[in-house]
Amino acid sequence: MIRFILAILIGIPVFVSAQISPKEAISQMTKGINLGNTLEPPYEGDWGNPTTQEYMFDMYKKEGFDCVRIPVRWDKHMATTSPYKINETWFNRVEQILDWGLARGLYIVVNSHHDDWIKNGYTSAINRARFDSLWSQVAVRFKGKSEKLIFEVLNEPHGLTKAQNDDMHQRIISIIRKTNPTRLIIFQGHNWGGSDELLTAAIPNDPYLIGSFHSYDPYLFGLEGQGTWGTTSDINALKSKFQKVKDWSVKNDIPVFLGEFGSLRKCDFNSRMKHYKTYVEFSHSFGFASCAWDDGGDFRIMYRSAKTWDDDIKDILTHSSEQSPRLPRLSLVQDTIIKLDWYNHEIGYDSISIERRTSTGTYLRIGTLNGQSISFTEHQLTRNREYIYRVIAWYNNGTSLYSYPQKILLPTYVPIPPPVRKSYTGQPLAIPGKIEAEHFDEGGEGFSYHDSDSKNTSGGLRPNEPIDIYDLGSGKYYVIDNAPGEWLEYTVNVAQKGSYDITATTAAFEGGGTFRLKIGSAESEIIKAPTTFSWVNTKTVNFSMNLEAGEQIMRLTFLDKPMFYIDFLEFKRIVPVGNSAELNDPGFGIFQNHEDLIISSHSSKQIEIINLYNILGTLVKTIESPGTSFRLSTLDLRDGVYVVQLISGKEKFSKKIVIQ
Repeated sequence: MIRFILAILIGIPVFVSAQISPKEAISQMTKGINLGNTLEPPYEGDWGNPTTQEYMFDMYKKEGFDCVRIPVRWDKHMATTSPYKINETWFNRVEQILDWGLARGLYIVVNSHHDDWIKNGYTSAINRARFDSLWSQVAVRFKGKSEKLIFEVLNEPHGLTKAQNDDMHQRIISIIRKTNPTRLIIFQGHNWGGSDELLTAAIPNDPYLIGSFHSYDPYLFGLEGQGTWGTTSDINALKSKFQKVKDWSVKNDIPVFLGEFGSLRKCDFNSRMKHYKTYVEFSHSFGFASCAWDDGGDFRIMYRSAKTWDDDIKDILTHSSEQSPRLPRLSLVQDTIIKLDWYNHEIGYDSISIERRTSTGTYLRIGTLNGQSISFTEHQLTRNREYIYRVIAWYNNGTSLYSYPQKILLPTYVPIPPPVRKSYTGQPLAIPGKIEAEHFDEGGEGFSYHDSDSKNTSGGLRPNEPIDIYDLGSGKYYVIDNAPGEWLEYTVNVAQKGSYDITATTAAFEGGGTFRLKIGSAESEIIKAPTTFSWVNTKTVNFSMNLEAGEQIMRLTFLDKPMFYIDFLEFKRIVPVGNSAELNDPGFGIFQNHEDLIISSHSSKQIEIINLYNILGTLVKTIESPGTSFRLSTLDLRDGVYVVQLISGKEKFSKKIVIQ
């Protein structure tokens, strides 16, 4: 708006009838591609590409491109003496190609490309006059075209100084304005037209401008094919470049066109895919229009004669955005098993599909998953073969969002080193004692624990493992979201053989979820978690187990829903009866003599009823009127924990014992 008012004040004609503003155009040019190395050789087809055909624009339109940049070299097709007339056959040919694109509703950018005579000879008045004539003729010839035809003054003005480039743009824009008062015009900074040069370029006084820059950064990767790309540092460096251009755009109220970007086909495949995707994503998020460089060779995207595409790059350009599944990564589980992991940018995908191809094949859909899935494993693949995978998120309205592809080579045979178990605390967990649920062993999925998905809710604790851990603060954690079939293992050391009371502390809005504990060869009953009506408040559930002494593995297995959270397990050894033990009344005694349990009264109190319960609370035996002393055979009882209850009048006395 400031530039608009300024133009009025200093007397530059300003027209307000434009159907498409620069910002509107850039917002509609989000998927662009270059028809490179075709009209900018000395003559069309000189550099190995076929001549341009109308079907190419059908292909652009079908795949979802909305902008085609058409570089044109004019010097071999115009006179070198005044009035520097452009050859009519060449003019007709260029117009035909532009019309093919405009007829399909595409934005078309036409420029002066590889006209090095003006870059290297700008000081010549003859060269300047010839370049002025070039743009005067182009402007007159195409003045009646759709406003989706955009003029770009000069591609990568390498050879011009900054002052010359600024002067050249202001002069040519003034010439174009005589016949095209609202035509959108793209201008670039000097040198190779990079972002830094755009930021320092003089801004012509004109309300219908689009600023442009080119980027193949970093140079050694994008234009030399050296090394790899995609580290956090790499991405942050590119983001910083885009942010500086965005700041310039906002400050000057000029939208931005990324006229060329890409990386060589010989670049590391996985890095190259991430490189293209990052450029597309940043262009979308910063509000730039982007136009990938396709030269039919080292940067080929369309196989023009074959009427096919490099689907990997084409689909990144047309079907990916910042909402796509992110960071796909492949890992070799075994020599014929591949695991694919990724992050979902959104939680609202309706479904996710996995596609895979070989290095010479086409993509096949090999899996359809729910919209929250973040991993996929494929078995029985062929050794010594490359596989390429990608993740596609779908919405029910038919919209699809593609991740960038990633490649992995299955070796002829590489033994996977066995996982190594390590106690989380550095030493076996002691029994008796308290074992925190989050202190499961290190070692890996399927070895020291099993989680049905790779998503991690860690609260900062153990963030590189998939087990979900809830941080309550003050160093207190629960293991949460425990799905049926998942399990955790702990290295424990049982100090002494015997029976142990075990207390599990759990939280569950709805109780009834079950679990089982196995320590060495001993296995508990199925234990049911109680209802606490909260995910924070806990209750305990008690059970017992007979354990052998020594170091062994404890496995906690989650069996059935509803899900519950678990805080810790506490173990207390039950002291055996031995030769004698008093009940909770000094007037009664109980001791075991070989296969008999002897119960007696040492006072005037009579024992009226003896009840024997197992650890689950089931009544095993009842003896009525046993007298002051009674011998109970244990031959028909299984080893384990029991409770002896004595009833005398209205009083009840009980004692927990171990029968071995």
